[in-house]
Amino acid sequence: MNKRFNSVITGLSLSIASLSLGFTSPATADAIKVNTSAYKDIAIKLTHTLGGVVPAAQDSNISAQISAIIDKFHVDTGNEVNKGELLVSLNCEENWLRLKQAEADLKAERVQLAHARTKFDQAKKLDKQGNISKEIYNQREAEENRLKATLENRKAARAIAQINVDRCNIKAPYDGYITDRHASIGELTQPGTPLVQLVSKSNNIVEVKINNRLLNSFSEGENFQFVFNNRSYPLQVDVILPVLDTTTRNHIARLSFIDKQATTGSVGKVQWQDRNTSIPSSYIALRDSKLGVFIAENDRAKFIELKDATEGQPAKVNQDRVSLGDDTQVITRGRFNVKHGDAIIIETP
Repeated sequence: MNKRFNSVITGLSLSIASLSLGFTSPATADAIKVNTSAYKDIAIKLTHTLGGVVPAAQDSNISAQISAIIDKFHVDTGNEVNKGELLVSLNCEENWLRLKQAEADLKAERVQLAHARTKFDQAKKLDKQGNISKEIYNQREAEENRLKATLENRKAARAIAQINVDRCNIKAPYDGYITDRHASIGELTQPGTPLVQLVSKSNNIVEVKINNRLLNSFSEGENFQFVFNNRSYPLQVDVILPVLDTTTRNHIARLSFIDKQATTGSVGKVQWQDRNTSIPSSYIALRDSKLGVFIAENDRAKFIELKDATEGQPAKVNQDRVSLGDDTQVITRGRFNVKHGDAIIIETP
């Protein structure tokens, strides 16, 4: 009897012990296993790209300013030139003769003025003595004044003649490259006749056209780069014109090189990153026709809607609005199996 009772008691004890070891609360039994990552570990900064160009600061048709025969080209297409370097020589024989004539006229006028000044000085002495008529005195004074004015006219004529002589030698107004030659030796030029095309060597400006879709991102972006021939050049935004281009309906922005500059005329890409972070599209889930992200909070799955999200694309995260701090635990594996409010168990990967 006692042996049978003891065996029953032992059996009950083992059953209770086994039940105790295998007991699981209903909440734990229904919990879904997930993996999480801190938002800062999966967040990305989107990179955007637009076409950009380094326009020439100066792009000039260097033209003749006088009528003359072309004597010589000192440069040709592709040549590099420095400011003040001689580009084209024009036949200057006629202009040299006009200069000599102007100088001779000026010299003669100075002689006549000196003679008139002497006569007027004498008239002033005679006037003090009362030995000259008022009429003659006035004549000599007027003659001196007339010759003074004529002398100034001769000086101006001489200066113009010198300018026209100087214009026979056409020089580079700035450092640059000859990109084209428009005329040939022996041709007669007229004022405005284009001779060579000169493009400045460098420019610190990059120009880009921005469509409305990227305008906000560009305005608030960072890490701007100009990419050309597999090289990147850091940029900073100088100005975004507040008006639309009437042809392309784009905004025009100008950026400047921070350090090294790309070659004038370079056509490349302007790249920049969003200042705010985004969450990759692979972590975005669709629930009740809403796109959002699941986070782990107090052992529960919490769905946070991303109102600006587009399916299949990364979504910008405004941390103030959606409360995604750097250490927020985003559900990375198991997110397709959970709903808002589900109990979860976070497993270590």
